[in-house]
Parts: sequence; structure tokens; C-alpha cells
Amino acid sequence: MIIVTAPSFAERIWIPRLPGVRSVATPMGKRAGNSLSRSLQDIDRPSALVSTGFCGGLFSDALTGTIVIGDTIDYEGEQITVDANLVERARKALTTASLPFLVGKIVTTRGVVKSPQEKKNLARTGALAVDMESGPLVRVALAAGIRFIPLRVVLDTRDRPLMFNADRSDLPMALAHPVLTLQLLRTVIIAGRVIGRAIAAIAAELALRREECVA
Repeated sequence: MIIVTAPSFAERIWIPRLPGVRSVATPMGKRAGNSLSRSLQDIDRPSALVSTGFCGGLFSDALTGTIVIGDTIDYEGEQITVDANLVERARKALTTASLPFLVGKIVTTRGVVKSPQEKKNLARTGALAVDMESGPLVRVALAAGIRFIPLRVVLDTRDRPLMFNADRSDLPMALAHPVLTLQLLRTVIIAGRVIGRAIAAIAAELALRREECVA
């Protein structure tokens, strides 16, 4: 079984319902780790844990819908290396599915990074993307001895601000800026569809790997 985590409904809704794949909701940010720890107590040990959802693109030519496979996670000053075999399997799966992706470092921050200047500053660390969950989740996975890989999809590019996030406090702003809200909805749909295709591809690849091992 593969566990796929995502924080918000707007991200989880795209995770396909497939045999051997279980979707687990986690909060945004650092609380995601504690939530995952509790969930793992009631779940049979998975063969892998995939963290998905939206991210901010930090590379200059980032496009909405580009997948970032994290091979390193920069979290609270620690550089955490991701399982190399899983990275290679994900690379193979996304190539076969003809999905746009890059492999590199993901930096996890405590708060939402909205402004282009913040993203440009983080880009200087060499990271391709920024999120809020990969760091806490990979620590839980490592402690439990579960293979982990972050598979994040670019929502907002480096040179464009993220006007809204999942926080309810953004609702008045969203209502006051209907055009921007519609633009964001369009990017969410683009990125969300890619999440669905990416998870389906990697789930198929990992299932094939299990069959090969059994054979």
C-alpha cells in the first residue's frame, strides 16, 4: 500500500482512487508531522509515503503544472536526503507519462511564501520549490522506517505573487478581487490535474516494482 498525503481539499480532491493507494489528509505546515504520526498508528505499514500538493516555483522558468521531485529537503537548517530509489522510480514514471518535471531540492518553510522577492531569496539556496509540509513529513517517515518522496506541483511561479491561500482570512480579499480569484482557480485546476496524473503514474510504477520483486 502507498500512502499519499496532501494538506488542503483543493489538493486532495485530485488524488485518484486506486487499488493500493490510500489518501491521508494532513494540516498545513508543521502540524502535518504530528497528524501523520497519529494516522500511521491506525494504518498497516505502507511500502512508501508520497507527499503531494501545490508548491511555489523558485526556478526562473517555472510554469504552473511543473512537477518537482524532491531529492533533498531543506528543513530548519537540515539537508535531508530522499530515498534515491524512489526518486528514480518517480523519474521513470513521470517520463513514461510524458509529464513535465524537475528533480532537485525542496525547501520547507513555516509560513506561506507569497511575494516574488521571498521566492527569489529562497531560490538562492538552490531549491527548486518551496512548500510547508515536506520537512515535517519526511522526519516522521524516517523515524517510522517508511520510504518517503515529495512530489509537488508548481501553483505559483517565482515572479508572480500568491494572492490567496487556504486560510479563511483570505476570503474577503478573494471576494473583493473576482478576476484574480478566477485566475487562481484556473491555475489550481491546471496544477490539480497534474497531481492526479502524477500520482496515478507513480502508483503504477511502484505496483509494477512490487510485482517484479514477487516474481
